[in-house]
Amino acid sequence: MTASETALAADRAALEAKTRAWVAGWHTSPEAPFAIEQIADLYVHDHRLFSYDFGRPHSGVEGWDKAAPYYAGFMAIPRRWILTPGEDLRVTVQGDIAWTTLSLAGSGETQDGDPIDLPEARVTLIFERQGDGDWRIVHEHGSAAIPFPDPATTSRLLGEAA
Repeated sequence: MTASETALAADRAALEAKTRAWVAGWHTSPEAPFAIEQIADLYVHDHRLFSYDFGRPHSGVEGWDKAAPYYAGFMAIPRRWILTPGEDLRVTVQGDIAWTTLSLAGSGETQDGDPIDLPEARVTLIFERQGDGDWRIVHEHGSAAIPFPDPATTSRLLGEAA
């Protein structure tokens, strides 16, 4: 393996680990309440951060100074919440910019005990290599899958049905 291949493999491993840490960090429960510190070290802490989250506002959230309190407030809404990653994590590295994509599902309950279910969602995280060589999120975009077409129709449209 060449030095550049070794460096690329190390970057890919670091980005995969950071993406898995991002998924794991989005949880809350009465026994282990969400704390912004669970995810803070994954992000740039300046104006460059921009997020289109699963919730609102429609126009997104710009800058760590606005995102951190938004994330904390958002995670105070459910009593319990956890994200479950799919098995389709993809990592792309282009110089000092990289992105990861992943399907996931969310589940939990409201403060009143009603179930919350996010059966199909996707996230794209865009990372930038920082001056210290570490990768930090500069953009995230989460979206929920709309219910059409259904899985069987999707498979047929893609030519995967028997």
